Amino acid sequence: MRQRYDTDRWAARRRPFDALERRIVHMALDKPDEDAHSLLEALRYVVSFARLTEVRNVDGEDIDVGGLNHLHAMSIREALEPRLEKAKTLWEVARALPDLVERTRNARASVLEHLPIDRDSLEAEITTRKLLVVSGGGGGAGYVYPGAYEALERSGLIPDLMAGTSIGALMSMFRARRRRFDAAPLVSAARSLTWTGVFRVLQSENRYGIPATLRLYLRAALGHLFLDGERPLALSDMEIPLQIVSAGMTVDAMKHDLDYYETLLADDMRSSLRASIRTVVKTAAMLREFLARRDKLVQVVLGRTEGTEDFDVLDAAGFSAAIPGIIHYDVLRDDPRMHRILDTLYASHGITRLGEGGLVSNVPARIAWETAVAGDVGGRRNCFVLALDCFAPNARRVAWFPVQQIVRADNVNRDLEFADLYHPFVRMLSPMNLVPPVRDAFTAMAWGREEMEPHMPFVRAMMRPIEVMKG
Repeated sequence: MRQRYDTDRWAARRRPFDALERRIVHMALDKPDEDAHSLLEALRYVVSFARLTEVRNVDGEDIDVGGLNHLHAMSIREALEPRLEKAKTLWEVARALPDLVERTRNARASVLEHLPIDRDSLEAEITTRKLLVVSGGGGGAGYVYPGAYEALERSGLIPDLMAGTSIGALMSMFRARRRRFDAAPLVSAARSLTWTGVFRVLQSENRYGIPATLRLYLRAALGHLFLDGERPLALSDMEIPLQIVSAGMTVDAMKHDLDYYETLLADDMRSSLRASIRTVVKTAAMLREFLARRDKLVQVVLGRTEGTEDFDVLDAAGFSAAIPGIIHYDVLRDDPRMHRILDTLYASHGITRLGEGGLVSNVPARIAWETAVAGDVGGRRNCFVLALDCFAPNARRVAWFPVQQIVRADNVNRDLEFADLYHPFVRMLSPMNLVPPVRDAFTAMAWGREEMEPHMPFVRAMMRPIEVMKG
């Protein structure tokens, strides 16, 4: 598995063609015309061929196509971009199509003649794509995500990669457990979870996570749902590949000593275990503090970063959701394998703690996209990134609006450049409603499904295989 990514170069080469294909498909959906079907397929093929950077051949070798194809790709872009910007229907581009098709056929013949690529591998890369589903952080607001997953399932769309941060990681691990979406474990969890079963306020050691007043006990709450016999499931056991984002904290990232973080919510918790408005204010302040020291944080993608492939899935989600000073997650149990993985990770990356993934990538679209374009999702690079965001700036949520804006400006805006469809949810639970009543959780899931439905024609159209160009 590759760990070094030439993302900027790949993006400059591929993203303009991603935008062209989205434009073509939207035009076809806006003005349905059965007579334009062959035109639509030809345009999508032309664009998809021009987008090629590398192709994995039948022998499993990655062959660089970008160099040989560079001038051709530039000419296709120069011919199509201005026409598509002005056009309102695909027929307005039809006059240019014969020339574009002829150029593409010639370029394809040249690739097959000069490079060790078989025709079947080339056509598979051009005509089929991988579905990457990204779920962002946002606390209890993330209960909308399973509804979106259900909408995909109803359309027969199975993700090829899940990437999540914080609550998005927690929801993604339920979806990634099986290729077919099975809501039963999630329903079971919703019915059994209680605030005191998930969070506790007590003194404990800390080893790998930043201390906090609230201790997150994922293993006690959900461990029975993520077992293979008696063995806890690891990220590598997921039937859908799963990547979970966490922030590695260097010594300089922490402004205070560890005792400060452990007692931050002590006064709030004396009266109630449940969050108060003071908790919201302190959470926002803590996130601002660490975001101000963004250069002292290290992005750690559990499941992709070397040596983390066998990270326990519950531990990965727990660390990703651990907000410094607010929620503490740790691996204190007698588990030599996980201790070895963590100790190696900390030594190789120069970090001392692991925590909230939203500090480095709250909606990890870039992570998912670059993983695919590196060839690490079934060897194919043609992908569609669906980015789901339950923490987008919302002026009606006054307490959270400032920190939502900060997170958006700090890392989400950069990530959105890599999303082919971005949906910021409008209806959701409060971010502080981390363990909602069953009825509220189900209502949130229904909201997620309802908000996703209008996007499904576009997603289905983008995921539909392109017809192979004859000739």
